[in-house]
Amino acid sequence: MAVEIYVMRHGETEANVRQILIGREDSPFTESGWQQPVEVARHLVGRDLARIYASPMDRTQRTAALVQETLDRPVPIELAQSIAEIDAGEFTGLSFPEVRSLLPSDAILGQFHYPGGESWRDVQERALEFVLGLEARHAGDAVLLVTHAGVIAGLVAAYLGEPIEQYIRTRFGHDFLGRIALNGGTLTSYEKVVGTVDSWL
Repeated sequence: MAVEIYVMRHGETEANVRQILIGREDSPFTESGWQQPVEVARHLVGRDLARIYASPMDRTQRTAALVQETLDRPVPIELAQSIAEIDAGEFTGLSFPEVRSLLPSDAILGQFHYPGGESWRDVQERALEFVLGLEARHAGDAVLLVTHAGVIAGLVAAYLGEPIEQYIRTRFGHDFLGRIALNGGTLTSYEKVVGTVDSWL
């Protein structure tokens, strides 16, 4: 039986506004960051979620808690390291312009391995492995992933059968909610439910 997987990004942080690559570090929510998860969660009322899986970053845990409080019934939250933010290694804390200036001229962003950290392909592979494993646990269920823009981009690219390099510059907004169907070990559909999608870096 198919699994209905909803995916959303964490609320906006001060680092997001300042365009800082914080990776696995944390940053306080902006005023909007406290409101966005509540607005997104309203689109999940009545969806009969079986579980909320959240990246272990503080910003995603805060987001998941706000969603949980907004839903019409109790839904357990489980932390999932596989959908965590990229480990940006030595690039952690740099501004986007600084990141651009340090990337090799021939760098392919999806393949570039942050020194001391990961590549976006690494992120995609671990996230996809986790998502495909949900079918064994949640056949016939609906679940929510509270995660990060790069993780969402990797999953969308996997559904479309395109390399991560084609989608890693896509920024799924803090008001974004998407839905992915998983059936027979394959991502069979994807749609945006609500929110903004643009580009970054």
